[in-house]
Amino acid sequence: MTLTHWNLNPLLTGLFFELGIIFLFQILVRRIWVHPGHDPKFSLNYQQGRLKVLSVIYFGLLGIYFEYATIHVGPNYAFVNIRMLLLMYVVFFIGQQTAYIVLALQFLTRIVLIGGTQMERSLLFLVFYAVIIWLLGVARHRLWTSRMVTVVVTSIVLVPLFWLLVYVMHFPIQQRITLSDMYTQIAIFWVMDIVLYFAIIFLDRDNRSYVQRVHQATIDELTGLANYAAFATTFNKAYKTSKQDQDSLILIAMDIDRFKRINDTYGHLGGNRVLTTVGNMLHEYVGNDKDISVYRVGGEEFEMVLTGMTMEMAQMLAREIQVNAENKTVIYQRSRIQFTMSFGLAQLRDGDDEADHLYDRADRMLYQSKGRGRNEITTDLQDD
Repeated sequence: MTLTHWNLNPLLTGLFFELGIIFLFQILVRRIWVHPGHDPKFSLNYQQGRLKVLSVIYFGLLGIYFEYATIHVGPNYAFVNIRMLLLMYVVFFIGQQTAYIVLALQFLTRIVLIGGTQMERSLLFLVFYAVIIWLLGVARHRLWTSRMVTVVVTSIVLVPLFWLLVYVMHFPIQQRITLSDMYTQIAIFWVMDIVLYFAIIFLDRDNRSYVQRVHQATIDELTGLANYAAFATTFNKAYKTSKQDQDSLILIAMDIDRFKRINDTYGHLGGNRVLTTVGNMLHEYVGNDKDISVYRVGGEEFEMVLTGMTMEMAQMLAREIQVNAENKTVIYQRSRIQFTMSFGLAQLRDGDDEADHLYDRADRMLYQSKGRGRNEITTDLQDD
């Protein structure tokens, strides 16, 4: 389909184009956002982090394309409706700030392509759509009892007003339109709006459901830490990367000492309270540090994967966790539960032909700590 064919059937062309845009965006969301070991307190939020960056880049590129296409094709009703629809859904589903950024990119593209010869009209373009984004933002915040109500009210009230302005001002299309054209474009917008709304709702719910399933498959619900499945994926990937780049990789195996006694004394709910406390404690050490990841791999056992660190740094970290655990007091019913933890540290060696070699060595160091009386830290430096 070439740019010159846009005016052959604006409704069908617009529908397929809009659906393609949204479908591709949701595929990118799924690819970028969903991965094992993500923060368990995740939410599919398009207004922060990587999803905001994706939204700005994706819809910014679309805005640049629209400006290029508009200049080369000339006045076209379909582009006006599509641009209005995209702005509306960017504001409603992604965020007003992203819509302003997209508009700024469109304005800059317009300046680059046509130069300063139509600066006055370009500034009018900027103000015109900035006001529309502001009105859409007001509608979103004032009418957000439900998305459907907001979309319906906006379509019934704002869209006819928008096309009335186009009819009166002959802007942003540089040609006169008849009342019949105006009514036709409003009807086309409503049809596209209905189809696009249900398509977005379906794809967004599908993505959220998919993210939730991945979350449940990779996150331990009790501790909020990533589980063994996520550990296996991340650890094997880290092993291959460290081998290839000849970088440091350290594995810390740890578990709660005499956890069976805790369960026998305070019951499984008391034991769960201890596990939750340990999970919260370990999660604090991860934060936004990409070089540290921590997992509950089973029962009272935990693993921490460290990349780009020395053994001395890893020992200091293990010691800090050990002291922190010693000083923790878990309140369960009227009981005060105290506990300690044991640690086994192993560093990747040239002779480790498989990730399991490093894993087994860390596990062996952990059992040496257990054998030495528990509440100990043992490294594979002592195993040489």
